[in-house]
Amino acid sequence: GGPASAAEMLGDPRFETAQEAMDSGDLDAAAAALEQVLEDSPEHPVAKAWLSQVDLIRRVSSYDRAKVQRAARENPDDVDAQIQAADLELASGQIQESFDRLLGVFQRASGDDKNKIRLHLLNLFEVLPPRDPRVAKARAKLSSMLF
Repeated sequence: GGPASAAEMLGDPRFETAQEAMDSGDLDAAAAALEQVLEDSPEHPVAKAWLSQVDLIRRVSSYDRAKVQRAARENPDDVDAQIQAADLELASGQIQESFDRLLGVFQRASGDDKNKIRLHLLNLFEVLPPRDPRVAKARAKLSSMLF
């Protein structure tokens, strides 16, 4: 036969389901298929990265872009506003800006807010390939701020 498709290579038909759902714009179905893979193998790197991407797209598609950007500008310390703005930046390819924004908020935040930002950053890191230099740099910055 010809070259294996990505889904065959990954050896799980649910990836194919997820891909078909993505192609038809059904993000919820895509997420459901990927969540099933993760139930069986929680550390599956492809499923984790892919689900982070789907979640990001799902979140961003519910945002009012102009409203989010205005809220983030006017409220530099509003954690939720900053998280949404970072989502938008990451989704539109402004990766460095997205990470820098959250690292900046992280530095000023305290308590639960700090933890919320940290978890969100870790989630955003998942969207990119683990060896992406921007992820490595942001990760190092984050851990230097933790201690």
